[in-house]
Amino acid sequence: IYDVLEIFLTYPLCVLCQLIPQKVLDLLYPSSNRTPHQSDQAHCYQVLYDFKKLLHYARPNGIQFFLLKYKGMRNISHVMKEDDVTLYNVTPQQFLFVRVVAGVDLRDIIRHPFTCMTSHRHAVEVLIMSHEQGYKYLGGRGDENASGHNIVLLHNTGRCGSTLLANMVHRTEEFHVISEPYSLTALSVRISKQTDKTPLDCEENHELLRATLLFLCKDPDKKYLIKVTGIFTGSLLHLTNKALPGIRDIFLHRSLLATVSSWHKILGPLRFTGIAEYGKTFLPLKYRRIWQKVKPSTSYQEFMFIILCQMHPYFIECENGRNLRAFSYEYLRTNQEDFCVNLLSELGLEKKYVSLALSALDVDSQENSPLKKFNVDKNRTINVPGEALDWIVRIGQEEFGMEIGRKDGFVKNMPNS
Repeated sequence: IYDVLEIFLTYPLCVLCQLIPQKVLDLLYPSSNRTPHQSDQAHCYQVLYDFKKLLHYARPNGIQFFLLKYKGMRNISHVMKEDDVTLYNVTPQQFLFVRVVAGVDLRDIIRHPFTCMTSHRHAVEVLIMSHEQGYKYLGGRGDENASGHNIVLLHNTGRCGSTLLANMVHRTEEFHVISEPYSLTALSVRISKQTDKTPLDCEENHELLRATLLFLCKDPDKKYLIKVTGIFTGSLLHLTNKALPGIRDIFLHRSLLATVSSWHKILGPLRFTGIAEYGKTFLPLKYRRIWQKVKPSTSYQEFMFIILCQMHPYFIECENGRNLRAFSYEYLRTNQEDFCVNLLSELGLEKKYVSLALSALDVDSQENSPLKKFNVDKNRTINVPGEALDWIVRIGQEEFGMEIGRKDGFVKNMPNS
């Protein structure tokens, strides 16, 4: 009942509450809507109130729909050098940056597990610049020859231990860990909505992804690990090494049954069904075509299909000769030290960091997560219908070339895992 009220009452009410006073502000201060006269200036929105605080659901997107703002002008170079400013979103025309309130350290993923939600909840300023301004700034900073050798992307299926793995890397203090930046999610969804006339693998997407990663990883002398949001972002694997040739990609996966059950518990039946039914609109064109061909008929079939679409780009890139590595949550639980040694080796870290990384297993990686607000019964049993698993086993083999176990839905032929 609360989910229904939130989606159909509270959410529209928040949008309306923001829209009316924002229009009044724009009328009272029309000069604030002017276009910057200098290329090194951009609009800066001062956050007056965040109507999203009225929402129960920790929705990470839509910052422009909830913040009551007053526009001013700021120098791009001055703002971008500050540690409390981070890239929040990438739209078809603009980069959106957020400055968080004093005292909130976005690098502390133990206290703030998800960058997208933290940057929204604690935003005090929003800086907006065009793509052209962003490219010019990066060029002036000397990033035209950047290779991305200091960046590791952790791709995953969601609900697979990725937050735990990010915490393990964070505890070594050798990497600046960025957990689920919304900018990469928004960009991935955007480029996935390509058609025959707008291919996924094009120079425009390479340039935009390159700028997004360099804005997220601002210091070329530091090492970064970015935990990508674990759904609807698989297409990034096709583009990362073309955007930044030196970047490293790793993949974390878990059995389909455990993954789907965990998603169902955290989302609840209403949101789970909604994502399952409408998730196909966020998939790349080739997967939308397979969806139309195989016609999943239940929410469990649809959700497992979406997870396979998240994993399949990894298969393709390995087949094309890229030297990628995958890790499974099941192996982490049964062989903790060996898993940790292999992970750190892939990241270029020595064995002396193993004990630090393993200390993450002693605490709940989701303890400070906004998702704790959900009334989730972790002990509730989710029974995935046997016919849904049989269906995905067949589809996985026929359409994706994946060998999926009939008992637990574990992908047996994951390359380099």
